Amino acid sequence: MKMMSKKMPVVVQIILIALVVFIMDFIFTSQSNISILVGLLFWAGVGQGLIAMSAAADLAQGKWIKSIKPYMQEYYPLLAMFPIIFIIFSIHAPAYRWSWEPGTWLNLPFFIIRNTIAYLLPFIVAHFYVMASRKSSNKTQLAAVLYIVSFVVCQSFMAYDQVMSFEYPWINTLFGAFFFIEAMYAGIAFSIFLTGLLSWKDSSGFKSSFQDFTLMLMGFALMWAGLFYSQYLVIWYGNIPEEVSYIATRMEDPMIEKMGIFTLLTLFLIPFLLLVSRKIKSTVPVVFGIAFLVLAGLVVERLIYLIPVGDLSVMGVIMPLVLMGIPFLALLRSQYSSTNGKN
Repeated sequence: MKMMSKKMPVVVQIILIALVVFIMDFIFTSQSNISILVGLLFWAGVGQGLIAMSAAADLAQGKWIKSIKPYMQEYYPLLAMFPIIFIIFSIHAPAYRWSWEPGTWLNLPFFIIRNTIAYLLPFIVAHFYVMASRKSSNKTQLAAVLYIVSFVVCQSFMAYDQVMSFEYPWINTLFGAFFFIEAMYAGIAFSIFLTGLLSWKDSSGFKSSFQDFTLMLMGFALMWAGLFYSQYLVIWYGNIPEEVSYIATRMEDPMIEKMGIFTLLTLFLIPFLLLVSRKIKSTVPVVFGIAFLVLAGLVVERLIYLIPVGDLSVMGVIMPLVLMGIPFLALLRSQYSSTNGKN
């Protein structure tokens, strides 16, 4: 297996992508102030979620993931990209309304420092976890626990600090959990592509892993729906109508309402209903399509969060989203090319 293309090491890819993202952000800054955050929230979820799935499997001593786990762990260097992208995004931190009247917690210097550290932490801990896992060290489980803690902390900061605080003082105590569960959901969806492609070359080594991830995709569709519903349940039985304002603001916009329906379809109804069928679960192209819809639904959901609170432009959203995905797709292609077929 190769870490990346020999022609362009991962560090060079990250630096080049960060540079291009910065230039694109500068070009579109007159039309958009927070577009870059859409790509950051999405790809950080995918990358961190991939490693979180591997760490969770190590903690559970799961043997089902043994063949694919080394491939999943190869993505951990890409986590270094996200603190750099966040620093670029922090140029637009004055878009947060609380920055006009800063307080002890919500002030720009502290906001930038703590969130940069939050993005760095999973990358640093992932390095030690992956090294321990590859050596089958007796410290693997400890490192896996530490990674999952750093993953939950980072995703929670993304939810509470980078998204929720746009509408301060609105609060939702389940928002952090929603984010890190969605990150694992995204990691599973990406793993579908990874295992599916590898199974085409080596069905004996990866077919069972593909089937397992397909089942997990269906399971996380149910989990996502449960968390989605539980937020409304808490508002109702806790009698906290102040939390409704966030949803009401978005449902008043017909376009966002349609986007919300798309999210519900792609993150719950379509994956769950289609994957009930055994035939569909074993049909790789169809499962690819379902996984793609899940990832698309997560992107649209992040747009729902940000459209009412900031200036977004189509190109300002698409370009960083595509650029941050390049190293993931490059590594995926490299892994597929380097796998020896055994069909």
